[in-house]
Amino acid sequence: MALKRKQLALIFLLLWFHVSLLDLFFVNFSGPVFLWAENLKTVTLVTHFMIALVATGMFWLIAQLKQHYQARKIQVSEKVWALCSLLLLLSIGFLLT
Repeated sequence: MALKRKQLALIFLLLWFHVSLLDLFFVNFSGPVFLWAENLKTVTLVTHFMIALVATGMFWLIAQLKQHYQARKIQVSEKVWALCSLLLLLSIGFLLT
């Protein structure tokens, strides 16, 4: 159990660092532009924290579902898999437009 908590904590920290680093700068024709002041605002830090927290929660939920599915505690019908595939395709299409 302690290993899983450490794993979740590491995933959270990695995601938080990753999101914060991606939001730290952008590149234009003149080169990289660093946004130090904007990235150190409380609202930005809380936003990055919430993004990492939600992503870590989703990882935990999917890991729990996978564990129960492999233990045959839950059954998933073909209709559910088809619906999930359709929702995934629609979400990718939404993000690409």
